[in-house]
Amino acid sequence: MLKRYDGPAARQNPYPDGPAKITDFRYDTALVLLRLRDAPRMRNGEDADYIVGRTYQVSWRDADQVWHPLVTPPGLLTDLTSVPRLFRFLVGRVGPWLEAAIVHDYLYIAWQDIDGRGARDADRRFADDLMLAAMNAARVALWRRWAIFAALRVFGGAGYRRRSRQRFVDVTDAQIMDQIPPLPPARR
Repeated sequence: MLKRYDGPAARQNPYPDGPAKITDFRYDTALVLLRLRDAPRMRNGEDADYIVGRTYQVSWRDADQVWHPLVTPPGLLTDLTSVPRLFRFLVGRVGPWLEAAIVHDYLYIAWQDIDGRGARDADRRFADDLMLAAMNAARVALWRRWAIFAALRVFGGAGYRRRSRQRFVDVTDAQIMDQIPPLPPARR
């Protein structure tokens, strides 16, 4: 059976200490997603579909022009972009907003891994604002990014506040490693 955890191996606080204005955003590393033969289930009973396979880093710049790295840990279970089936003709589970959605998924659960921290409205707002900045950096069409952002602000609260167990898997688990073919030798 696949090892599942209620938090990442290395716990961190990805939220700013106080109110933050996001003035810029960049993608620092490639996003590596794994799809297992038998996808684990998410908290809502749907297939998780994918696991963040490697550390995924983005950065955001504040009003003082300081860049802040934000790391999504490996092992995060994700359903890609969470879109009700009824609206998937407008916004699919994949698209230029996918990377932003993965970081957003992490920010919606990371508060659970910080001792003494609860679901704070300011942290949720930061997650939603970061998603908007990330979609802008990915050049998502203006109407689409604002539609996604509005949906997050109106409907995201319940998902953000819901505690979730088993949000991560161990990407070094033999059941995962056995499904990943070795990389070919490097060309010279």
